[in-house]
Order: sequence, then structure tokens, then C-alpha cells
Amino acid sequence: MSTVSVGVPAPEFRLPSIRGTVFSLFEQHGGSNLVLFFLDHASGSADTLAATSFRDACEFLAAERTAVVGIGTADLEDLRAFQEVLGLPFELLSDDGSVSEEYGVRVRRKFGPLSRDRFRRSTFLLDRTGVIRQIFRDVNLSEHINEVLVSLDTDL
Repeated sequence: MSTVSVGVPAPEFRLPSIRGTVFSLFEQHGGSNLVLFFLDHASGSADTLAATSFRDACEFLAAERTAVVGIGTADLEDLRAFQEVLGLPFELLSDDGSVSEEYGVRVRRKFGPLSRDRFRRSTFLLDRTGVIRQIFRDVNLSEHINEVLVSLDTDL
């Protein structure tokens, strides 16, 4: 069950980065606002569209003192390849599934005796202190980047 909601500090996490370091959410506090967006597997057209939308808006986001971080359940090598092919200028982190679950991105659906994981394409907008200011769930990727950009004006 997701423990995140608007107006509260985002749950801390530490994840390996394609840059060869460990990314700590806590260590980002006081810097820039953050857009955390989740990838399903760092492959496929939906993940590509999400990542390239944020790539193409990086200048606008930077002007608003906002950094982008992508989180995916793929391993670091797959994330590095994804970053290189698409020319992504932002950090990608490899999640073993625990952060995705804590943020309510991966949820288990039960159907009688059967169950399966469902990926909810989600983005979180955090202010400089690490407080969640906006949550976008099950986003429409063709409009999503515009929603995020508008939120920078109204929610931060």
C-alpha cells in the first residue's frame, strides 16, 4: 500500500544510479525541486515517450530550478543503454521494486485466487525540502509533460 500523499515528505530512498553512485533522496533536500518519474522496464514505446518528453522539457524545468530523476525496475546496464539511445540528460536509478511499491507505482491486484502486479505510470513533484507537492497517476503521456510544467507554476 502506498504511503505517499500530497503535502507530506516523500519517503526516503537510496538507489544505485547509472552514474555509478548511490542516489539518496534525503541528500537532494535544499537543492532544486525534483520530478520523480517511474519507468516500467526502461523499454517499449510508453517508457520511451515518457523519458523523451522529460528530456525535451529539461530546459524549461531547469529554468524553474527543477531536476528530473527517472526510476525504473531495469538493471543498471539496461538503464544506461536506454539513456544513451535516447540522449537523456538526467539521472536514472535502478529500483528492485521496493521504492515502486512504497510510492504506489507497483500494486498487486487480486482476482479471486489469482493476483498480478500492475504498473501505474506515476510522476511525483517534490519541492526543495522534499515535500510532495503533486502526484500524477495513470498519466496520459501525450499531455503529461504539460501537466507537470503547469504544476511548476501553481504548486511550488
